[in-house]
Amino acid sequence: MRSATDRRGLPASLGVLRRGLAAVTSRRNAARYVLGRAVGLVLLVLGVMVGVISAKEAALAAGGTGTQGTYTVEECHERYPAAGSRHAGRTISCTGAFHPARNGDSDDREGGGSASGTGGVNPFGTFHPDAVYPPGTRVPVQTGDGGTYVAAGWKHAWGNLAGVAVALPMLAAGVFCLLTGFGARWGRSFADSWDGLPGGFVLRPLLLSVAGMGILGAAVFLFLQHYG
Repeated sequence: MRSATDRRGLPASLGVLRRGLAAVTSRRNAARYVLGRAVGLVLLVLGVMVGVISAKEAALAAGGTGTQGTYTVEECHERYPAAGSRHAGRTISCTGAFHPARNGDSDDREGGGSASGTGGVNPFGTFHPDAVYPPGTRVPVQTGDGGTYVAAGWKHAWGNLAGVAVALPMLAAGVFCLLTGFGARWGRSFADSWDGLPGGFVLRPLLLSVAGMGILGAAVFLFLQHYG
């Protein structure tokens, strides 16, 4: 038969085991909580970067900022993220010379002027269009700081504005993950995180509205880019 000491020691051992498991679970939950917030922070940073870059390029393409001129293409190269992939992630890089328009001279914008590139603002640089141009093609562009070239016209501005719209759902998701810790593997479910959102009475419709406007705006701008 077990002694009284053994009988008293068994519940104590079980209690220590339960406290140990609770501590481990608490640490795991804390780690998931921190990881979820890290996911939210990353989404916020990416959303801001995408929005700012797209807004700058949209302003350039629309002629609101930068210097107007013509980019004379020397050669273009296509690059793909994986060997044999011809469907997604294509990057086009063109080299050539930029010729600024002189006092709003439309002939220079349409390709007139010297082909030497002298007297230009950062005359030589890399241009990333959405199509491959043959050598000698003169493309109306806007250039910003640091030799950034963007094809001029509202068609290209609409595409960049779609990028601004895409940033809105990213920002909404980032705020949600940052406030709830959602996003970590084996963390809280979306339903639990959504129900536990701080200030959810105000934030839930606000986040849904921001994400919805972003999705709708991206669809409208892409439609205008292709059919406008």
